[in-house]
Amino acid sequence: MSAIPRPACTAPSLASAPPRRVEIAPVADRRMDTARIGSKPKDGRRDIVTSRPVTEIVGEAITLEIRKNGHAVVSDKKDVILAAAVEEFRLDVVAGYSSTQYVGRVVLAVTLADGRGGDQLLSRRYVGISRRQIDKGADNDWRDLMDVALARTMHDLATDPELAAVLTRLLTAFNP
Repeated sequence: MSAIPRPACTAPSLASAPPRRVEIAPVADRRMDTARIGSKPKDGRRDIVTSRPVTEIVGEAITLEIRKNGHAVVSDKKDVILAAAVEEFRLDVVAGYSSTQYVGRVVLAVTLADGRGGDQLLSRRYVGISRRQIDKGADNDWRDLMDVALARTMHDLATDPELAAVLTRLLTAFNP
């Protein structure tokens, strides 16, 4: 008895859409507190901050994700414009007796617009969360936690079937 291979069932993703020319608008920061991403639990007054602006970190992640999925990031002759706003980029810290609970959360609002006319094609929110219990003394492990939360947000963007469908249906400057 021979087994007949079944075709793989995969949901549409950013990589499944035909290659597009994407302009990425500067990332906006809509967080309520843009100076920090959290505070240390001991006294609540020691800020947790990133070494680079959050908008720069998120913009770089979006650019990498778009390119990794086969699309070109351009500044002219664009098919679509991707605009993103950071709504949350936060680290909550709860100190326990022997360990600390860290919860990282990244929320992005993304709008995709037609590159020729500027009409809005899609508006979505992507959320990435990461939790970790960390032993006391390992004070810098929160950076890895925020990297994971951002990576989960980018994964949601890259695997969004509605985003892939819009990019697939899009008429381009080169294929009207």
